[in-house]
Order: sequence, then structure tokens, then C-alpha cells
Amino acid sequence: MASGVQSRAVDGAKARAIASKGADWRKPISEGSKGADKVRSVGCHARCSPIEPTEAQSTLREAVGVVWFEPHLATPKIWLARQFPGNSPNGNQILWASQNIDMLAWRAGAPGRDALVAQTLPYLFSQALTSGSNARPLLRRLFALREALHLLDYTDESISDFKVLLLRCFVSPHFLKAEEGRKLLALVLGVSEGLAREGLEFIRAQVGMMRGRRAAVVAYGEVVFRAWKDGGWVRGEIGEGFLQGMVEAAVHAADKEVAKAARRILWAFVEQKAVAGVEKLVFRLSEPVLFRSLQVANSNVRRNALHLLLDLFPLEDPDVTKDVNDPLLEKQFFLLDKLLMDDCPEIRAVTVEGICRILNQFWEVIPSPTISKKLSKIVDDMSKDSCNEVRLSTLNGLIYLLDNPQSHDILKVLLPRLSDMVSDPALSVRAAAVDLLLAIRDLRSFQYNKVVGLGTLLSSLADDHPRVAKKITELLIPSYFPSKLPLKEACARCIALIKRSPAAGARFCEFALSEGSSPRSLVEFIKVSITLALSPSGLNSAQTDGLVIASAKLIKSLSDEGSSLVALREYFTNAKLKLLFKTAVSGGAQAALLSMVPAISPDLCVLHIECMNIIVNAAVTSKQEECQEALLAAHKLVHLSGRSDEMFEELTNILQSKASYFSGMHGLEPPSCPVASTKRKKGKSLKKTPARYDDVDGNRSSTSVILSNEELTAVGGAAWQLNEILKAEEMRAAFLHSYAEIAFSSLKVISQVYIEQCLHFESLDLSPVFAYLSLATYSALQDVDQTDMSCSESTVVNQSLDHLLRCYDRFVNGSVTVSTDSTSTLNKNKKSAEHEHQQHVTPEGSPAEGTINVIMLGTSILKFIVDTTTIKLVNESKVRCVGFASSYTKYAVSAMKRHSEGSSFNGDDLKDILILTRSSFTYAAKLLHLVLASSTESSSPPEEAFLLANNLLDLVPAVESFAGPRFALTLVSVVKQWLPVLILGLGCRWLIGPESEMANKTCNLGDSDLPLWVAALAKNELFEAEEPREDDQSEQGNEHEESPSSRKLAETMVTLLRKGSPKILDSVGGILLSNLQLALQRAEHGIVLGLARFVCDKLLGSSSSSSSASQNLQLTRDSLRESFFEIDRHCKEDGRVDDECSRQQLESAKVLISSVLPYDACSQTS
Repeated sequence: MASGVQSRAVDGAKARAIASKGADWRKPISEGSKGADKVRSVGCHARCSPIEPTEAQSTLREAVGVVWFEPHLATPKIWLARQFPGNSPNGNQILWASQNIDMLAWRAGAPGRDALVAQTLPYLFSQALTSGSNARPLLRRLFALREALHLLDYTDESISDFKVLLLRCFVSPHFLKAEEGRKLLALVLGVSEGLAREGLEFIRAQVGMMRGRRAAVVAYGEVVFRAWKDGGWVRGEIGEGFLQGMVEAAVHAADKEVAKAARRILWAFVEQKAVAGVEKLVFRLSEPVLFRSLQVANSNVRRNALHLLLDLFPLEDPDVTKDVNDPLLEKQFFLLDKLLMDDCPEIRAVTVEGICRILNQFWEVIPSPTISKKLSKIVDDMSKDSCNEVRLSTLNGLIYLLDNPQSHDILKVLLPRLSDMVSDPALSVRAAAVDLLLAIRDLRSFQYNKVVGLGTLLSSLADDHPRVAKKITELLIPSYFPSKLPLKEACARCIALIKRSPAAGARFCEFALSEGSSPRSLVEFIKVSITLALSPSGLNSAQTDGLVIASAKLIKSLSDEGSSLVALREYFTNAKLKLLFKTAVSGGAQAALLSMVPAISPDLCVLHIECMNIIVNAAVTSKQEECQEALLAAHKLVHLSGRSDEMFEELTNILQSKASYFSGMHGLEPPSCPVASTKRKKGKSLKKTPARYDDVDGNRSSTSVILSNEELTAVGGAAWQLNEILKAEEMRAAFLHSYAEIAFSSLKVISQVYIEQCLHFESLDLSPVFAYLSLATYSALQDVDQTDMSCSESTVVNQSLDHLLRCYDRFVNGSVTVSTDSTSTLNKNKKSAEHEHQQHVTPEGSPAEGTINVIMLGTSILKFIVDTTTIKLVNESKVRCVGFASSYTKYAVSAMKRHSEGSSFNGDDLKDILILTRSSFTYAAKLLHLVLASSTESSSPPEEAFLLANNLLDLVPAVESFAGPRFALTLVSVVKQWLPVLILGLGCRWLIGPESEMANKTCNLGDSDLPLWVAALAKNELFEAEEPREDDQSEQGNEHEESPSSRKLAETMVTLLRKGSPKILDSVGGILLSNLQLALQRAEHGIVLGLARFVCDKLLGSSSSSSSASQNLQLTRDSLRESFFEIDRHCKEDGRVDDECSRQQLESAKVLISSVLPYDACSQTS
């Protein structure tokens, strides 16, 4: 606030300074006039005998008399200003009073009033700029003095400060908001040619910066139009210069907001077409630019030109006859038809709405055949456009067109063709379709049910998004719950709706209160519905459930209505609630009834027995989908009633019983049985099941006993409920406090059996595994909160993770366990992965479904690893986790490779396994990122990180061979996001860690297999290099088939490597060349040539600078030299290369390598 006061003080001082020298640039009074003599005499008197401030009032009174009765002595006001400057005690009062004197003199038309202009105008303008919200009175004063602006000499150099003051007004919000201010700005543009040019430049600059400030741009348009209308020389400046620039900006601006602002400036002229000369001016400026721009290749220019055409339509020359303008009008319609089929969806959307706006405004003058053609095109074609925005614009345009009554006759015929749009895939389109029906409902000549059938509306009401369902309720409420009819009849209509479609009727009641129904009428309807549901009235079960669900939704909406709830509590007795629960059949109806108990009954235990029956019955079945909603409602009500311990005990008893049975069947350690909590009631302690085997090894598993599907899935319901309880924060703490240990030990046994048995069943409910992982996580987090220890100290998660990894490793790899020993894992081949199906698959199981179960399990474990590692619950097991991820990914690649040969997956199975693959890839890549990020210069990343990066890249060619290029490309879109991490993983052994260790490492892959992604990359290079002849094109094309997904991945990899650090490029180049040497040992000479092409041409480039570039890549340079010698030795030794084609491939590889190596590096072979 202080700074604002200072700025106003500075502006006031500046104004006084301007006023003090205003007599110099005021248009001069003739030297011989009497007034001039008086000015000199008064000024002399002021210098000789200054008056005291105490005489201010008498002096002011004297000045008023002089000005009013002797106008030629107006200069005493100047004398007053000099006698009492603004910083004197009475200075501001004197200045303000002097302005009042000027106003009186100006309004009275007193002779000599021109002498007051030089001091009054600067002061008032400066005050208006600095007065904030109080500027309106000052603007009125200035407007009253507007004629005085023409009395000043704007060519004088001393007026420059005042000109700056006037230009500041063009950016002042106070001038733009007030009508007087806009009129003053228009006058300012007409007082001086130089000032007009600067003012228009100010406006042009502001238009380019007015993003979203519509009011300011409209104000500028009004200012420019007023200036143009006032005439004079400024009209040519505006018409030839400023407006032409606005037309160019409206069409060619790259920013759509700038183009929109320019159109708003032009709109100030377009809406004043009736003013003489405006229409001709607009036509002359826009016609040469507009039609050409509508057909250019740039879609932004076409879009801008289209907007301008719609603003100017119809663009006609007012100086020619109708016969001349008709072809011009036809040309505009032709271009609009062409733009309806434009390649740019945004242009099509704008064109649709624009045509509807044109038809609405000019219906009478447009020929009927043209109207029919346009509307048929919009309804039949644009409503089925592939772009959501175009279909939305079709509906919005038709809603706008309905405002014209003359359009109703033809729309009655066309609109029924749009009935399918109520079921459009896009939510916004469905909502607009209902908006169209709402617009039709308000028209007497229309019936909305003839546009969209009632059955379609009810189906959408039952199943659609709340936004759409609410609009449909608004549409139907005058028919099915009208407020104008007696309440009894309104209730009967709503009951009829529920009988016809119970789901739709219940959804209708959900939004009835928000759409205007009174609470009193809704309470009465609830009573009628419940009475009808309890009476033997011949309703079927669906109708009865619909009445119960509708009543529950109404009660929920009335929860804030205290008086309504009082009446409902009196109506719903305990006996009535129990009877109503017996009447409700479906899970949805039971859930609705349980959810409304807290609102209408003070006794929350009234349905406790019913809730426990739901919980127990669902706990021993795997079909929770049918009763999930009722289960969650029962959980909540039991918890609110304070009897959650009973629910927890029932669920843990079921889990313990099944775990004990499984442990006896498989020789596992039975679950523990802790001491009963003091919270439990007597006689309700957990069951103690003795172990069936005295000597059991918890690490031993057996697949000799295969459980039935019913035995495995019997615990799914209890585990699913436990998982939901853990998700609910209000119940989680109570469960973890007393029941975590027994549940954890039970789920540990069950999860192990699930993992061992997962290949034997077509469908496996993994709820026990999910519950086991969730319980471990939440237990660890609770320990952290209670003990204030760091997350890394938690052992619960590490123990459960080690247990799962051991089980999964034994299952996937048989006797081979993922080890932290890098040498064993690096040299391990894929034979175990190739034969694992033969080890486990039995005739009872489906290979396809079994593979899905394994991948689903692996994905769940990976998610658990990533989540717990992110929040630092896993610390010491990171190496083992990376090893598991590598082993799992290797299994997935092997499984896809095997199934691609037999085609054992159907469409749904294929989709499921690909979704799981994308998810598991993301989790594994994030784990790799976490491990690499935690590595430091003193601690190298584990070798498993390198293996995991290779295996993850192998997924792309594996999915392509398994499911085809289309599915593989969807995986590539995910891989690209993590490709920098995978590249670092490939080179981590040479990039991260102590320099002494990195210097000693070599790219020796031993006898490991060639990665699939490397082979695919090499084959793509061969495919690109081959130019088959027409006669043998098919044969050569089959030899090296292109992999589109691998090619896209390789292109992205090359871009990242060439833009990134040379050290990363060096490490990846060394890895690829190590694979080249491995392929050479295996006599895969095509792979050798492909990798040589990729490294030399793509990574290093074949230009003359490649040789110097390779000098900075030590690892790559050494590998290139070694590869060159190895290839040369193979070519020279007898018997190593018998095939001439292979020899040519090796020679070509030598040439490529020598092209990027210095000459002396290859001279030893000559």
C-alpha cells in the first residue's frame, strides 16, 4: 500500500510539473490581447507579493470571481497553483478546487477558457490513472473536457510528457472498462497523426498478449471502431494499416489465442455492418486473404480462416448486384462442404457447428435444397465421425439450431437417426445427446421419445456414468415423478418405472432429490415402496430388489434432511428391517439395505446375525464377485456395531483350518496358534489344530499330491475378505493388533501350496497370495509407526519375500535356485526354462491357463517387491529380488517361445497374458531403476542387473513371435519409457562402481545364449541391407523377415545412445561386439554381419569422423580390433567357412569394421 501511495505522489508531482510548463505548449494567446497583459501582470504580482497559506480560502474565492466574471483573466488559477504547490498544507485542496473552477468555466463556455487546458488535462489524466476504483468521476470530468484535446499543439517538443501520459491510458483497465474511458481513447486516436500511430501500435501489441482477456480485446475493438467512425485522416490509418494487420493475424497467427483476439477486434466492425462503409471495408480487406487461406496445406491456417469465414458470413460486396454476389455465396458453401471432410478433426468440428449457426441465422434466405443437403450430411455422416469432438460438435450444433422454429419440421425427420448416440463410447457425446433430448422436451412440437426410445433411455439410466444418468433423470422426472400431480399418482408412476426396469428406477431415485423433488414427497414414496416390497403383491424378485435399492438410494440422498430421517426412523422398526432383509434376494439389494441401517436405526446390531451369515458363507467359496457389494456393506456395519472381533475370528479360523489341512497334505510346517486376545469373548478363541507330522521341513515341498480345484479355491473367499479389511483403514488397526500372527502363518502355508499347484488348474484365485503380501506390508508399516524405527529395519517383509522367492524359484527352475553368485547365473543356459512345462504340466491342467497363472503370480510378487523397495521396507534382499525378476522374465520369454509354436492361446487368454506382460515389465524395469540408483562409486551394481536388462529386452521379440507385430508394438510403447534404464542396465558393469574394477572387466559372455533382442536387431540390419531381385524376392524375403517392433526399439536406442554420454555408448558398443564374437563362434555369420552394420553404421556412423570418434571409445575400439582379428582368422583358416555366402558376409563385416578403425589398427593383418 505504501508503494501505491508513493507512485500516486510521484504521478501527482509529474502532473504538476507538466502543468507548470503547460503555458509553453498551450496554443498561444495573441500577444496584443488584453488577456496576455493580464497573465503577465498576475504573474508579476505573484512573484512580488506572495500570499500566505492562511489566505487560501479568500484567494480561491477571489479566483472564482475572476474566472467567472472576467474570463479573460483565467490565469489566476496558474497563479494559485504556483502559490500553493502540492506539497504545501493546502496544496492538494487548492489543485482540486482549481480543477472545479476549470470545469465551471468550461461548461459555462466562458470566453478565454482555452487558457485552462494546459494545466487541467494533465492533472486529470494522471489522477485517473492512479485513482484505482475511484477513477470513474475523473473519467466523467475528462469526457466533459474532451473537446479541449484538440486545442493542444501535439507537434511541440514540450508536450512529450503529456503524450506519454495519453499512451499509458491505452493499457489502463480503468479506461477500458468505463464507457467514458473508451470514448476518450477513441478521441485520442483522432487528435494527432503521430499519437494515433503510436496508440494503434500499443493496441496491436496488446492484442498479441491478451490471452484469455476477452473483455479487454472487445474494448479495444470498440475504441478502434469509434475512432474509425469519427472519420478524418485516422480512418485511412485504421482501414489500410491496422485492420489489414488484424486480418493477417486472424488467419496466419500460429497461436490460436492470438488469432481469436484479432477476430474479436474485427468483430467490432462486423457487428456494425449497417454503418455506412463498414461492410465494404471488411469485404475489401478479407476477401483476397480468406478464400486462398481456406485451401492451404497448413491446418492451423485453414482453421483460423474457417473461424474468420464463419464470423463474416455471408461475405458479400455491397456495391454489386445480387447476381454478382450469388456465385460468391455458392463458393462459400462449397468451401464449407469441403471443410466438412477435412483431414483435421478440429476443422471438421468447427465446420459442423458453424454450418448450424449459419442455418439458424439465415434460414429464410438459404434455399431449401441447400438446407436439406447440409443437414443430411451432418446427421448421417458427421454423427458417425471417428473423432469424438466432431460427434460432439454435431449434437451441439443441432441444439443451437433448435432455437429456430423453422428448423423443427425437417429435424423431426432427421433427429431419430441419432438415437444411437445415447450409447456413444465417449462420455461427453452421450451427455450431449441427452442435452439434445432436454432441448426437444421443452418444445411443444417435439416428442423426445420419438427420437430415442424409452427402452434405450432406461438402459443408459441404469448403467451409464452419473453425469449422464443425472441428465436422463432430469429428462424423465416430469413424466415419472411430477410435482404438479397429486403425490399418490406421482408415486404410482415412479413405482411403474421401477417395475418396468428395476435398475433404471433405482438410479432414477438416486438423483430425484437433486432434480427438484421435495423431501416430503420422497419420504412418502419410500414408505409406499417398502410397503409394496413387503406385501405379497405378485412382484418378482428383481422388482422387489429394485424397490429396496431405490429406497436405500433415496435415504442416502436424504441423509442431510434431519426431519425426513426422524420420520423414517419411526417407520423402520427392527422387525420390519429383519423382514425386509429376508425379502431382499440379490447381493445388491442386501448391500443397499445394510448401508441404510446406520441412517434409519439406532440399533446397529439389528442385522448382525444376517451380516455374519453373509461373511461366513462367502468365506468358503471363491465366487466373491456375486456378493462383493453385500460383503463390504456387512463388514462396515459389523465394524460400526463394535463387534468386528467376531468377524475377524471367523475369517482367521477358516484360514487356519485350511492351512492346517494343506500343511498335512504337503508335509509343511503347520500355522502357529497364538494365545487368544483378551478382546475375544469366552468360548470364541481360535481353534488349535495339531500338526499331523511331527518332523516337517518348512523348506521342503511336494507335488505328489495334487489338490482339487475346490480344495484350492475354498480359501479364496476368506482371503479376499481379509484383503478388503486390510484396505479399510478403520478396520486394519484392530485386525493387526490381535489377529495378524495367526493369519500371517496361515496365509504363508496357503500361498506356498498355491504356487506349487498353479500349473494344474485353468483358473486360479490368487486372493490368498494377495492377502499374504498385503498383510506383510501393513504389518511392517505398523511396526515402523509403533516403534519409530527406520523402514529398513523391518524383518516381516524380508522374511515373507524370502519365503515367496524360494517357493517360486523351486517351482520355475526346479533344482536350480537363483543365486547371488554372479558366475553361476551368467553362464546358466536356458535348458531348465525350456523343459519346465514338461516337469509340471499334468493332464488335469491346461498349458495355456497354467502359464497365465505363473505369470500372474510372478507379476504380483514383482509388484510387492517394487512397492516395498520404494518405501524402503526391503534392504538386504535387493540382489535376490533382481535375480528373481531376471528368472521370472526368462521364464516368460521361454513360455512365449514354446507357445508360439503350438498356438495354444485363444483371444481372451492372449489378451490376458499380454496385459500381465506389460505390467510385469514395468515393475521389473522400476526395480532395475531402484537398484541402479542405489549403486555408488564404492559399490558396483549386481551382475543380475545386466541379466535382467537383457531379459527385459528379449520380451519384445518374444511377444512379436508369440502374438504378432500389433501386440508387440503396444509393448514397445511401454519399453520406450524405460529404455534409458535398460541401456544403463546393459552397461552398468562398466559404468558404475570402483574404477579399478571397471577397468579390469571385459565383455566376455562365456557360453551363454545370444539374447533374442540382439538377434532380432542383427536380422533387421540384414533385411535392410538386402535388395532382392524380383524373381527371387519371395525366397530372400522369407530368409530374413523384418521385426517392426525390434526395429522401432533399435531406432530409439540409437537416438538415445548418440545423444547421451560417450561412456554409455562405449559400454553398449562393447556388449554388442561381444555378442558378435559369440555369434562368430557359433558360425552364425549373418548375425555377425548384422551386428557389424549396426555398430559401425548406426552407433558410430560411416562418415569420415567415425575413425576419430572411435578413438574416444576405448572398450568399443578394443572390441572392434579383437573382432576384426577373429573374423580375419576365420576367413583364412581352412575348413572354418565353407559356404561362399558366409564368407562374403564375413568379408563385408571386416570392411565395415575397418572403416571405423584407424589404418594402423588393421595393418597387422596384411
